[in-house]
Amino acid sequence: MGDLGNALAEIGRLGRYARTRVNQFSSGMPCVWNPYAIENPESGLPFSDASAWELICRIIGECPEGFRQLKLQKPAGLVAFETVYTLPNHVRVYIKIQLFQGKAHGRSFHIANKE
Repeated sequence: MGDLGNALAEIGRLGRYARTRVNQFSSGMPCVWNPYAIENPESGLPFSDASAWELICRIIGECPEGFRQLKLQKPAGLVAFETVYTLPNHVRVYIKIQLFQGKAHGRSFHIANKE
């Protein structure tokens, strides 16, 4: 596993714990984090922050190759990973995550608007 795979694995490890994951908007690190608008097919209830991270960590563990690397505009030049994941109820979720300052950052978790 290369440096990128290691970064993704580290996000998966850190994302399991509330103290080592972040999904908070700031002007320097914008995010579109809206799991509450998506029904979790496992429970029939909306995703919570915790269940969104559980899904992200599971996807990283089962199918890390589904993520692609991209360079961010904010913070400029830093790297994140994105994927579109189809839930069992056929809802497509756009996910973007980043490893930054020793924490897993959730940058996006919302219904996918793009391919």
